[in-house]
Amino acid sequence: MYNVPVAIILSITIGLFSGTCLAETDPVKEAVDPKASEILRRADSARSPWPDFIMAANIAFEKHGQLKKEKFRVFVKEYLKSLVSYVEPLKQRGNMLLMVGDNLWYYVNDTRRPMRITPIQRLSGGASYGDITRLNWSEDYRPEPEGEQSIAIGERSFDTWFLKLEANSKSATYHTIDLYVEKGTFFPRKAVVYLQSGKKMKTMYFTEYKTMAGKMMNTRIEFIDHLSSDSMTSLTFSNVAVKTSPDRFFLKSSLSSLYSEVVY
Repeated sequence: MYNVPVAIILSITIGLFSGTCLAETDPVKEAVDPKASEILRRADSARSPWPDFIMAANIAFEKHGQLKKEKFRVFVKEYLKSLVSYVEPLKQRGNMLLMVGDNLWYYVNDTRRPMRITPIQRLSGGASYGDITRLNWSEDYRPEPEGEQSIAIGERSFDTWFLKLEANSKSATYHTIDLYVEKGTFFPRKAVVYLQSGKKMKTMYFTEYKTMAGKMMNTRIEFIDHLSSDSMTSLTFSNVAVKTSPDRFFLKSSLSSLYSEVVY
């Protein structure tokens, strides 16, 4: 499949990446299939288009027959550092998640010591901590091409590249991911994630893309939790601002002093 010289592939894909992303109603179709690593990098750019930005995140899920909603603020720095502050519900307001490199901590408001946690642990509903703190696959997984596949999501169908992602860092949320990336747009459309045992954990559908701060970005993910009767959870992103947060936001020692700046 990849018999085109690497130099030609890179010159084409890098040139396209530097151009303006088009809306999904008018995707640019590629003349050449990029290498797996380039497909993954381009998919990452649809999830985290800037190295430094701030956004709101909302999670909705059902629990005991009632709809639950939670709100967060997310601060991303240099792609790989993130601070997530809890806004609602009120009983969790001021709690924070901090991810720097391979390390993820959970801080409970008005306590002294953050607790070390793992990205795969449950955040809310079917979403894991890593689903909100880590928006970059390229740093955490080794991609292998598995061919091309047409997939259906609701009433729409998509021609995709199928990649198998194997975790190669401690910060990876999942052990293995089957990732389907739409041709032309490089938008992630579907991801099936697996435990280390090989058991299917959940399926993620990337169902909405919008222009945020001048770039196309994934703004909604729907999770089907196969370990919990196929229950559904939605994670949405909004109110994006391209802004560089202070370095102290990403220091474990600073968490107890950040409430007034990151919870609003």
